[in-house]
Amino acid sequence: MGERNKPSNEGSSNRITLKINPSSLSGSLTLPPSKSHAMRWLILASMDKTPTKIAMSEIGRDVSSMIECLKKFGFSWDGNELQGGQIKESSQILDCENSGTALRFLIAQAATCEHEMTFDGDITLRNRTSLPLIKSLGIEYNVSSKHSEYPLTIKGPFAKNNIEIDLSKTSQYHSAALLMTPRTIGFNLQTTGKAVSRKHSELTWRLCKITGARKVGEPWIVTCPDVVIPSDASMAAFAKLANLKVENPPDYDDMIGHKLDVTNLRDSNDLITPMAAWLALNEGGEISGAKHAEYKESNRISKTSQLLSQFGISSEVTENGLVIKGNQIPIRPKGIVNTFGDHRIQMTAILLAAICGGEIDDGNLNEIAWPSFIRQLVDCGLSIE
Repeated sequence: MGERNKPSNEGSSNRITLKINPSSLSGSLTLPPSKSHAMRWLILASMDKTPTKIAMSEIGRDVSSMIECLKKFGFSWDGNELQGGQIKESSQILDCENSGTALRFLIAQAATCEHEMTFDGDITLRNRTSLPLIKSLGIEYNVSSKHSEYPLTIKGPFAKNNIEIDLSKTSQYHSAALLMTPRTIGFNLQTTGKAVSRKHSELTWRLCKITGARKVGEPWIVTCPDVVIPSDASMAAFAKLANLKVENPPDYDDMIGHKLDVTNLRDSNDLITPMAAWLALNEGGEISGAKHAEYKESNRISKTSQLLSQFGISSEVTENGLVIKGNQIPIRPKGIVNTFGDHRIQMTAILLAAICGGEIDDGNLNEIAWPSFIRQLVDCGLSIE
């Protein structure tokens, strides 16, 4: 294989520490666009030969990394409109940075091509495997070494008549297979395992049907409408933790399982960290059904417990979640709070520090999903030195 330029995987060069003072927050937050909707629409639009307008109020780093990879596929993006078509050969590494969703969706797209494509990401992404998807697709692949599968090179074309996808750890493989269908001649799709994040798979298929899909595994000519990406329901958890109002709550159909009054997180494991914090501050409770949160950018079950402990909050890790006592009062951490490279842990840490003060590492991690989060909190009274 030819030599390729490697992306930087050592974290952001402008990594900062936030020094937060105890603050009195009031007002409201405007939620960012849903990453889940944005990434699915971007993939679908990349298969439409006519331009598709995709309106987003702000673009986080995860969505931006997908856009940059689609541009390396040969598609154009002017900040408002995506022009799709056939995937072109590229010798550039497809750097998905922090986004497992972008990685899995793009791998499935690239699997339909005859030429090699190489994928990589930051250190949190390098800790997550995509080999189950690649093996399901039956394509050639080369891993970097016996110690790491990244950078990961794949080569199609995909030519299987049957695909079997395990749904028990992530829904991303399932969605990736659904989204690749228009670039194939068709296949039978079988699923195994107890499905998690079911609403995400349902969202994928709903959007596929809007663009012309009729039957799972049967290719269609993609015709995308112009879209406005709805607000991200999972981010309302941070408004709840901060006791702030939400200016733009999503419609029920766009919530994809993110119900803030349900502690079984089989379909909404992204809620685990802020939910654990608000349970600790209030009535307490048990979070269950979140086993698949172990496979996010951090092991979000154990790392949530470790985050809480840095603020003097106790919790018990279970096989598939957490048990948290109520009416706990956070205390200022003695050192810099470790947020484990996970933006949802960092955002929860910021809001806990707003109660008792603290220094939070990776102060720009929220930009992965919600670039305006800190600015909006400052407008609501957050005191940062």
